[in-house]
Amino acid sequence: MNQLIIIAHPKKDSFSHKVKTELEKEFMNNQNAVKVRDLYDIDFKPILTESELKYNKEGNIRTDVVVEQSYIEWADKLTFIYPLWWNGFPAILKGYIDRVFINGFAFKINGNRPEGLLKNKKVRLITTAGMKEESLMKSRVFEGLKITQEHGLFQFCGMKVIDHLFVTNSASLTKEQKEDEMKNLIKKVLVKEKTRI
Repeated sequence: MNQLIIIAHPKKDSFSHKVKTELEKEFMNNQNAVKVRDLYDIDFKPILTESELKYNKEGNIRTDVVVEQSYIEWADKLTFIYPLWWNGFPAILKGYIDRVFINGFAFKINGNRPEGLLKNKKVRLITTAGMKEESLMKSRVFEGLKITQEHGLFQFCGMKVIDHLFVTNSASLTKEQKEDEMKNLIKKVLVKEKTRI
């Protein structure tokens, strides 16, 4: 299985990066091929410009985008790891989606209907949030993310969302609590992996 991990967190000592490191190790231990795209490490440029839009419409694609699309084409499963900022993706990840998941690669329009072009891809989302779970539920953030991220983005592109895992109240967790959360999170991922979903 080809596993692509895409991480969007600027701090190397963050919980998100610890999850990435552990997940990468576990995937490799289970005979997966693993590639990691750290959007901050590669200095991904997230701004989709007017000239790039025109360039795309002319059938051309910027080199850095072609590179990222080749990773997605290679992958059987994609795991996105990111913090919840302003109830959505960090800007660098939103820009990655804007520039990489473009018409003709991730989807196409047939008449008035869109068709997802990434039908053979499976997606897992791992989101860390500083807010408590009760607050996120009360403010309907979970519901909003299901609509905008799972359905409005990945399912729109034909991908199957196999998991959306959350670690809430992350800013207030002790070191021991973070370790427990990490173990539980990795266990959930590996259980799903063993069912071959």
